[in-house]
Amino acid sequence: MRILKTVCKLVALVSLAAMPAAAFAQGSSINTFSPYSFFGVGDMFNAAPASIKGMGGAGLGYRSQYEINFMNPAAYSSIGRRSALLHVGMEDQNFYLKSSTTKTSYNTFNVSDIALQLPIAKGIGFALSVSPYSSVGYSVSRDELGEDVWEDIGYVHYAYSGSGGVNQIKAGVGWSPVDWLSIGAEAVYYQGNIIRNYSQTIIPLTGTGYYVGVNSDNHEYISRLMANFGVQARLFAKENSSLTLGVIYNMGGRLRSRISETIMHGPYYTTAGTDEIVNREYRSAFILPDIYGGGLYYSSPKFSAGLDYRFSAWGANNGLSDSDLTYRNTHSVAAGVQFIPNPGDVRKVMKRWSYRIGARYDQYYMVLNGQAINQTAITLGVGIPWGQRGRNKVDVGIELGTRGTVAAGLIKENYFKVSVGLSLFGDDYWFVKYKYD
Repeated sequence: MRILKTVCKLVALVSLAAMPAAAFAQGSSINTFSPYSFFGVGDMFNAAPASIKGMGGAGLGYRSQYEINFMNPAAYSSIGRRSALLHVGMEDQNFYLKSSTTKTSYNTFNVSDIALQLPIAKGIGFALSVSPYSSVGYSVSRDELGEDVWEDIGYVHYAYSGSGGVNQIKAGVGWSPVDWLSIGAEAVYYQGNIIRNYSQTIIPLTGTGYYVGVNSDNHEYISRLMANFGVQARLFAKENSSLTLGVIYNMGGRLRSRISETIMHGPYYTTAGTDEIVNREYRSAFILPDIYGGGLYYSSPKFSAGLDYRFSAWGANNGLSDSDLTYRNTHSVAAGVQFIPNPGDVRKVMKRWSYRIGARYDQYYMVLNGQAINQTAITLGVGIPWGQRGRNKVDVGIELGTRGTVAAGLIKENYFKVSVGLSLFGDDYWFVKYKYD
C-alpha cells in the first residue's frame, strides 16, 4: 500500500506539471505587448520563481530544500530524501507605451511557470519545469500622407501585427558528489509558434472601396532541443550562514525553425482578385545565444542577499541584420536582499514573513535606428509561509521598470508586473525500497 500511495502521488504531480504545456503553446501571445517584440524571437522572459523575482532576479547561487530554483540545474540536488516540491507561478503585466506623438496601454495575465522536483538518490535530485522563453505581441500602424499620393489617390495605411512565442520545457538532474559542491545538467526543448502579418492599404479620396497593395503572412514553427549546465560551490559556511557561488552555461545554436511565408498583391479594388507573388517555406538562420552567468548568494536565517551577472552572445546574428537593425552581445546585472524579522516567532505571523527588495539592469539584444535599448527595474516582494511547519508558502513579487526611448522614432515603455508563486512541500520517502510493505 505504501508503494501504491507513492506511485499515485508521483503520477498526480507529473500530470500537474504537464498541464500548462498546451496552455503555453496557445496562450503565449498574451504574455507581452511590446513593439520591441517585432524582431527576432520576441521579448525575452525572465524565468525565475516569484521569490527570486522579488530580489531582482538574483538567484544563480540560491539553493533550498524547500523551494525549486530552476535558474541553475545544480540547485536540483538540494532536495531532501523525504521531499517533493511543486511550484506554480502566475504573472500579471501592465504596459504603458508612448512615442513622440501617441500613448497606449495594455494588460496581460497568464500562468508563467510550473515546476516539479523530486529526489532520486542521496545527493541527486530531478526537476521538470515549463515556462515561456520569449513572447511576441504587437500591433503597430501608421499612415502616409504625402502630397503626391494624397492628391492623386488618397492615403496609404500600413499595419503590422504579431503574436505567439517560444516556450521552454526543461528536464534536468543535479548531483552533489561532496557536501560543498553540486553540478547539474538539463535538456531544454524549445517549442512555439510565431505569427507576423503586414498589410499596405490605399484609401481612395472618393468612393467606398479601397485598394490593397501588399498583404503578407509569416508563420514560424519552432522545435529545437538544446542543453543547460550549472555548478554551485559553497565558499564558506559558519553556523547557520553560508555563501554560495553559482555558475551557468546555456548552450546556444541555430534555431532552425520552419517558416511559411505568403505575400499577396491586391486586390486593386474591393471587387478585384489577388495575385500571389510569394509562397515559400524555409529554415530560419536565427541563432540562440550562448549564455554565461555567475552569481553569489549569501544565506542566513534572518538575512539573505544575491548578486548575478549574465553575458548573452546575441551578436552571432549580425549577419542577418539590415541597416536599421543590428544585434549586440548583452550584459545584465541583478541584485537583491531578503529579511525575515524572526523566523521562529510562533505568536506574530508577520515576523515570519520574508521581505524582499532588488534591482535589475538589462540590455536589449537589438540596436534599432542606431539607438541601444536598455531596461532598468526595481523589485519588491514578500513571502508568506503557511501550513503546520510553514514550509509551504505564497510569494508575491512586484516589478516597476522602464525600457526604450522616444528618440529616433522609437517607443518608451513603462511597465508594472505582479508575480505570484505557490510553493508546495511534500514530506515522504521517494524511490526508497521498503523492507516491509
